[in-house]
Amino acid sequence: MRPIPWNKKSILSAVRTFSLCIGTTAVTMLTASGFLNPQPPENNSPDVLEASVFNNGKSFPANSGKTEMENTGNYVIPLGSTFGIKLFTDGVIVASLSDIYTERGLACPAAQAGLKPGDYLLEANGVPLKNNAALAKAIGKTQGEPLLLKVRRGEEVFEASVTPVYGDGAFKTGMWVRDSAAGIGTLTFFDPENGVFAGLGHGICDMDTSGVMTLKSGEPAEITLCGIKKGTENEPGQLKGYFSSEESLGTLLANNDTGVYGTFLQEPTGTPVEVLPKEAVEKGPVQVIASIDESGPQPYEAEIVKTSALEQHTKNLILKITDPRLLEATGGIVQGMSGAPILQDGKLCGAVTHVFTEDPTSGYGIFAQTMLEQCRQIGQQEDDKAA
Repeated sequence: MRPIPWNKKSILSAVRTFSLCIGTTAVTMLTASGFLNPQPPENNSPDVLEASVFNNGKSFPANSGKTEMENTGNYVIPLGSTFGIKLFTDGVIVASLSDIYTERGLACPAAQAGLKPGDYLLEANGVPLKNNAALAKAIGKTQGEPLLLKVRRGEEVFEASVTPVYGDGAFKTGMWVRDSAAGIGTLTFFDPENGVFAGLGHGICDMDTSGVMTLKSGEPAEITLCGIKKGTENEPGQLKGYFSSEESLGTLLANNDTGVYGTFLQEPTGTPVEVLPKEAVEKGPVQVIASIDESGPQPYEAEIVKTSALEQHTKNLILKITDPRLLEATGGIVQGMSGAPILQDGKLCGAVTHVFTEDPTSGYGIFAQTMLEQCRQIGQQEDDKAA
């Protein structure tokens, strides 16, 4: 990934976005909060859509102008550049179940065995399942005999025996499955304290089950933006892009409800800014750093109209876009902007996560402090592994 230059006059000039797809199914990571399915909105709130989808180092850049205040460690480098994500799940996800037409009528062996959408299939007859193809191969080998599956459901791991039935020329179990996700989104910040980046502001979820996808491996990748679908009422907009290189930019370390986290092969440079404590975030003017084309990240005017530190863990503020340039180009918040940094008085206060489908000028955001706490925890876990 090309380094993003920063100086005191351009602190607000770097954010790109993230729109994600899972397997062959496109998803919205910026519901104006999510990659795949967003969490259900609060009662009486408008429908929302997720607005999405570097080297390790522990010292600040030499030109950072670090002061005594910065020794507190609550300083990060805002980013906002567009990036791609390639994610592979830890096991094969059961996305949905369906009946199979057989000579004896309709049947769904997976459902009969007690499997449910959202289950992760880990092994088949004692052999680890690396991907969908491995599962298909295992089912084909049964020739109608029972297949013993190791299954993870939440924190529980158990075994289930599924007996495939013959239909449409092959043995089938009635499961629709997926093993990966890919897409584009926005980097929020890089933490020089532990060499970890944060992005999206919400997890990459399976669009069918709404569950956050369990990460086995993954990587950030370079993408090229190639167009915009402008958002309108009940028709969310979208940044369009494609993977422009097969080379990896680093490693994904985590995917959870607060975003995606990882390390870069090349550390981004820039001037660290303070992360505003959640209790200090106020209603009023802010700047959103967003990239909507290949000209790069730009600051756009917006306003925080509501904050809430207690109601939800990740939907902490309501944001309204006021900048005429962004409204003209995108209609407001669009899919692919998940993770776009929000700055208040020159300090990082949050990231864009979702868009209200009934009003694309508005959406949810997450507190930057919440993402930083996760980032530091993940960095510490990686240090413990290395030790």
